[in-house]
Amino acid sequence: MLDRLTQKIGQEGLSEWHAITQQMVDQYAVLSGDGEGEWIHLDPERAACEASYGGTIVPGFFQVSHLIRLTGEAMRTLLQFDSNHALNYGFDRLRFVRPMPVGARFRARVRILGATPKGEDGFLLKEEVLLELEDGTVTLAAEWLFFLGPRALAG
Repeated sequence: MLDRLTQKIGQEGLSEWHAITQQMVDQYAVLSGDGEGEWIHLDPERAACEASYGGTIVPGFFQVSHLIRLTGEAMRTLLQFDSNHALNYGFDRLRFVRPMPVGARFRARVRILGATPKGEDGFLLKEEVLLELEDGTVTLAAEWLFFLGPRALAG
């Protein structure tokens, strides 16, 4: 499995385009408490008048919550894997680089940075993950780690 992973180092995958609506941001705020009372996330009219972004922006951790789906889409363009055996190990680095306007289309750009043995038969996969808008503006940059068990890679 290590050989299959190291052959992919440096390769990039892209997710499909997605968008986060104001209704989604509002629901996220209720569920998580992130953004509660912050007009920059929840009040489109006020944000359009007072903020330099032209409207509301997506909370950073709501962007993070989209990484699971988008990174999975992007990685499947590079490798077939069983997500039951590819476990989130955490971030080495996570930065919110620029605001993401609510309603903007964005995608994940994922590049495999490395793979190292972990335990008797597992591997630690390191990925660079960028969320980018249609104009190429990066809103989030991360180095994300996954533990891959022995049955993670299909075939």
